[in-house]
Amino acid sequence: MKWQQEGFNNKMVTLEVFDVTDADALGNNAIYKDGDVIGRATGGNYGFRVKKSLAIAMVEPKFSEIGTELEMDILDKKHKVVVIEDSPYDPMNEKIRA
Repeated sequence: MKWQQEGFNNKMVTLEVFDVTDADALGNNAIYKDGDVIGRATGGNYGFRVKKSLAIAMVEPKFSEIGTELEMDILDKKHKVVVIEDSPYDPMNEKIRA
């Protein structure tokens, strides 16, 4: 009830994950900034249309700006991740309206 009344201090973001070779984010992966955990991935997979490894995460709002560089732990290896627009395939919804 406290979250419903006061809100919470996280923001959902889409992340591009770099240098993935054998596994994508599955969820609950720690997100780091300068060695500190600032959020967690809620899910992820390879985006075949955009040919990128992608993840959705909840992070502290100050780290939610597009272009923010962070790190994610996948199978005990840290990967560079960057906050990207929410819909990397069709950010302006032009294809769905065509």
